[in-house]
Amino acid sequence: MINFNKSNVNILSFFISSVIFLILISIINYPKLSSNNNLNIIKNNSVNSNESETIKEIEITKWTIEIKSLGINANINQIEGNTPNEDYVGHFKDTDILGKNIALIAFNYGATNNYFANLKDLKAGDEVIYTVNDKIKKYKVILNQIIEKESLKSILKDYNNRECLKLFTYIKDLTNKIRYVYTEEIIDI
Repeated sequence: MINFNKSNVNILSFFISSVIFLILISIINYPKLSSNNNLNIIKNNSVNSNESETIKEIEITKWTIEIKSLGINANINQIEGNTPNEDYVGHFKDTDILGKNIALIAFNYGATNNYFANLKDLKAGDEVIYTVNDKIKKYKVILNQIIEKESLKSILKDYNNRECLKLFTYIKDLTNKIRYVYTEEIIDI
């Protein structure tokens, strides 16, 4: 039988506590670590797309949006809910990654990176470049408007059988409003 004195108990207690602490920290930080890697595996919900009615997994090595007229060149990352991360333009997980109905959201004020700060300045015909791995798609702005926040869910699901990319941002001092930019893919003939 092992005889523990107070010093041995304290050392053993410290060791066990340290191990538990490290395990908890690794569990808490796991999603952050995996989402910051250059290689992500993300489910592509293509329920709105004619390409597939099933969920596919896409291995993503590059995922960006570029809007030259606004000086935007930003990485995209999957979001939970409707709140983007300050370091990325957020992708709504219930929309396509590659398909007919892609939706993105980003901050325009109050964050470290306000990627959509000048989204209001986009005009019809302006170009948006969306890249997933080696696939580069170009879109042109069709509509730039302010919508009611409660209509966001229906707009996210709505598409008119055209390849579209939807951009959203909250509006400072208008808590029930959201800026919505609708773009359609430019098809080279």
